[in-house]
Amino acid sequence: MNDNVKPVRGRRQAGALAWLLVVGLMACGPRDSAAHEQLAACVQHRIHLTVGQRYIDLTLDLTFFEEWSAQERRAMDGDGNGRITRSESEAYLKRLAPALAQELKLRVAGRELDLAPLYEPELDLLGSSQTGPAHHRLRLWFFGSTPPALRAGDEIVVEDRLWPQAKALGTLQAEGRDGFALEASGPGDPGFAPARPGEARLFHARCLKAPLIKPGRPAEPVRKTRRSERFVASFVASSVVNFVGLAVFRQRVATKPRSSSFSDPLSLPL
Repeated sequence: MNDNVKPVRGRRQAGALAWLLVVGLMACGPRDSAAHEQLAACVQHRIHLTVGQRYIDLTLDLTFFEEWSAQERRAMDGDGNGRITRSESEAYLKRLAPALAQELKLRVAGRELDLAPLYEPELDLLGSSQTGPAHHRLRLWFFGSTPPALRAGDEIVVEDRLWPQAKALGTLQAEGRDGFALEASGPGDPGFAPARPGEARLFHARCLKAPLIKPGRPAEPVRKTRRSERFVASFVASSVVNFVGLAVFRQRVATKPRSSSFSDPLSLPL
């Protein structure tokens, strides 16, 4: 009889453990679901601030979760067919870029610093070119000239007004180079509620150390963007090709026997 009792007890214990597991999943499920719903309504703002002797670089990585990604994807889909093409995403960035530069400000020791785009914005659809709920990432680059008066103890504040209607998760990473040392003052809570009209999300950093700068430092040249670099490179390349092609053409005309029925193409009136 004991042999028959042991399997029954084992099945009862297994059933009790399974029931406890189900109850545990039911208790945890709504919490996980609620957390996912809150995240789906957010835009994550990851800011990287770098201060050097010549320039201050500001890089923003914006990650759009389900709700806001779906909304922006609808804005990208120019023909409304539910699929985002490369030309549509490029047109979206072209429309968006001027407004983005106006929604970001940088203050150093209380004074606003002029910012300019360093590179063109980059869009990553993270493997999905369809409209609807998904994730995507937008990366922005800006820079400004480092104020000569920047000293240890000065505060640097990033004012972020990008997508103010969305809930935000924000982080700031600050680093120095060329003898500068920075410290980011992260908010106690990385979450931001939707901002009121005109209100900015503030990210603070402090300069801990600044290098000694000799007086009379020469002015730095204007920093080039990727587009200007590509334009200069293509212009130089096309000039070289045209020059070589013209030289070869002249040589061929000079060595080729002339025909009495045709005029010299180089002597034709323009």
